[in-house]
Amino acid sequence: MLVNSFTNYTIGWSSTVLSQNYTLLSIVLFGIFLHSFLWSQLFYHKIKYDLSFIFPVGYISTDVFLLCAYLVQYSIRSRATTPTSYISCYFEAYFIIYFNTLESFYLTALNACRYWQIVRNQNIYNRHPHFILFICAIIPLFILINMIVQDQMSWCNVIENVGESCSITYSSIPIRIWNVALMFALPIIISLIASIRCVLHIKQTHSQQVLSRRNHHRQLIYRFSIFYTVWIILWGPFVLLTYLDMKTISDQIDFIISIGSTLEVAIDGILVSALDKHFEMAWKKTYESILLKLGLNGKKKVSPIHQLTLVMHDKMDSKNNIMNK
Repeated sequence: MLVNSFTNYTIGWSSTVLSQNYTLLSIVLFGIFLHSFLWSQLFYHKIKYDLSFIFPVGYISTDVFLLCAYLVQYSIRSRATTPTSYISCYFEAYFIIYFNTLESFYLTALNACRYWQIVRNQNIYNRHPHFILFICAIIPLFILINMIVQDQMSWCNVIENVGESCSITYSSIPIRIWNVALMFALPIIISLIASIRCVLHIKQTHSQQVLSRRNHHRQLIYRFSIFYTVWIILWGPFVLLTYLDMKTISDQIDFIISIGSTLEVAIDGILVSALDKHFEMAWKKTYESILLKLGLNGKKKVSPIHQLTLVMHDKMDSKNNIMNK
């Protein structure tokens, strides 16, 4: 529900808020470069895709939407003469928190699938492909319905303070608890439980036949844990404070939290290499291509002709040794 009347205000940021957004804009532009480069390398190196790539792609796609949304927001807000509109304020208030929430659920879905793969020893992508597609579609719908119901019931209101961006405020404490528990804490708890169960399962497995597979699974869990730790440190404060609707936070702290959230979205273009093998392969091939073009590739390949010469030389030596005997 929209609280303020938009006939008396302009949509521009104040000079203080605008100066803060110069910093955010530079981070966003850096993030657009990284993400554009990553996607171009995925297509350039012709990385093969399968259904296991659906949740990592869903996750990284939320970053692309967030980066593009900020550019739209900046282009509108930096023009102080444009009158405030109903649509732009709703877009500003809901779009960012929606996609920030969506990426946490996609991460949880990815971790749950890995739990099924490691602990249950089943490839859920091959056994239940329709279920995977259903989960991928129902997650964004579930978050959207939650926001629409709260807005229509006036449990959640969109407000605009003069010279600032539009934001969300909640009408009661139970609604805040509901959002923090369901939209923030639940996916994190599920991911932590799944990761702990995977670690315990790997430690309890001692069979030599599955030693290589166990090492592969251990590497997956460790890399995901490192990624998840960095992600939650940068992502968590912004989403938590949004759902708690805390107005006592100073502008400086709020700005630092926004920097952390924006930085997480920007560097995801690199961090996702620890999340999925497809992204890792794209960056690895790009790195090898750069080294090859610079002439710094340390791997010297023996040409087939040279290999044939060595084989023939070895055979001649063997014949000579036999004849000498």
